[in-house]
Amino acid sequence: MKNIILISGTLLIALNTIIGLIVTDYSTLNFLLADLSIALSAGIIYFAACSKMADGFKIGLTVLFFFTGIIRVLCIVLASKTLENNVLFVVAIAILFLEIICLAASMIISKKNHLQ
Repeated sequence: MKNIILISGTLLIALNTIIGLIVTDYSTLNFLLADLSIALSAGIIYFAACSKMADGFKIGLTVLFFFTGIIRVLCIVLASKTLENNVLFVVAIAILFLEIICLAASMIISKKNHLQ
């Protein structure tokens, strides 16, 4: 499964890049940020799958990060072409920080459960 995550992330980045180069209305900034967001999502999901957390945390976080990653990419794709006063970009960053906090909290809770 871990290889599938990396391959899927790479293919999605390639697809988004190709679409960004073909479609003229798709801003270069937006498709590059979407590529970065896809890479971050794949990396976070891969990290969660490889970590030594309980299986329940792994499954739950993988599903959560998949859906929040989709929402994050959609926010970036639909965002305006500039970073100034860009509410959707701020929402995407907030989702990313929420994902990181969930991952860190899950790892801490999982370690505490292993110690007991």
